[in-house]
Amino acid sequence: MKTQQHAQRGVSLVEVLITLAIGLIISVGAIAMVISNRQAYRSTEALSRIQESTRVAFEIMSRDLRASGVNACNGGRRVLNLLASPTTNWWSDWTGGIRGFDNATASLAATIGTGAMQRVSGTDLVEVMHAGTSALVVRTHNASAAAADLDGLTVPAHGLVVEQSHSIAAGDLVLVCDFEDTSIFQVSGVDTTTHAIEHDVVGGKTPGNCSSGLAFRTPLVCDGGIGSRKVFPPGAQLMRLEAAAWYIGYNGRSGNTNSPTSLYRVGIERTSTGSAQPVVEEIVEGVRDMQIRYMVSGAYVAAGSVTDWSQVTGAEITLTIDAPDAGTSTASSGARLSRTLTHVVNLRNRVS
Repeated sequence: MKTQQHAQRGVSLVEVLITLAIGLIISVGAIAMVISNRQAYRSTEALSRIQESTRVAFEIMSRDLRASGVNACNGGRRVLNLLASPTTNWWSDWTGGIRGFDNATASLAATIGTGAMQRVSGTDLVEVMHAGTSALVVRTHNASAAAADLDGLTVPAHGLVVEQSHSIAAGDLVLVCDFEDTSIFQVSGVDTTTHAIEHDVVGGKTPGNCSSGLAFRTPLVCDGGIGSRKVFPPGAQLMRLEAAAWYIGYNGRSGNTNSPTSLYRVGIERTSTGSAQPVVEEIVEGVRDMQIRYMVSGAYVAAGSVTDWSQVTGAEITLTIDAPDAGTSTASSGARLSRTLTHVVNLRNRVS
């Protein structure tokens, strides 16, 4: 019987090398796809964070800008500012409700520098002042320097009695207005029995009042006493005076997961001793630049070109925002994704 032998063959070296080469190509392609997808995900996430940051920045900032000035009574055309030494503080110097500062133009609201919360050179800053949204209705007003019986109440000297209870306390900055005049002052005291808000010369508080009389007069004479009296009629409105400054500042953080600059808001709060003082809040991280133009006579101009801030009716805000994480942009190695967006705000107290 004849036995049939079958030839046996192994895998050649060339075949092994070809197989390894094909596997390597497939592996490299798969790794490249994973890296590309990961980069795309990081960029998409960074873009989403930028869009959310932009929305928050424009929304909160627009609230202050839209409310600039006074419109509860007469639009703030005749405003008497009784705050003592108003030009020593940006938040007590009434200039119609809005004031802008270009690039390196100094403002008392924020120092230009490189330290934490200091303003970035080359970026704009804007200061706004406006009445609060909650108004108290005046019931009666004792403008004299002695207590008086009015409308069935014993009203303290220089006391504005309002219709309802309130949270206003001594040291708060407020304004009262009718359809003729608006007066800004610091509350010297509050009578809880009558709900009276007093406007006497404030002692031991910052900034204090330079006079007690609320009558509009120009030029203003600060005599430290009664001044010129005006009795605000029933129906006049009293509101808190709110001030805010917006700027780009250094946040003191660094590294691949933190942007070094942020959008800041400076507001005003009352201290435990009844004085007013500024407080700085970080609003949005990653804002690198802010440029603002102002609508005057139908055209947008830079702050340096505005000669009368009472004529400003709108603002065009341009923000440049970076993603917090480095390496989210393909522009260069380690670069952050960045977007520049513009938002327009109408000053409702000027256009309504």
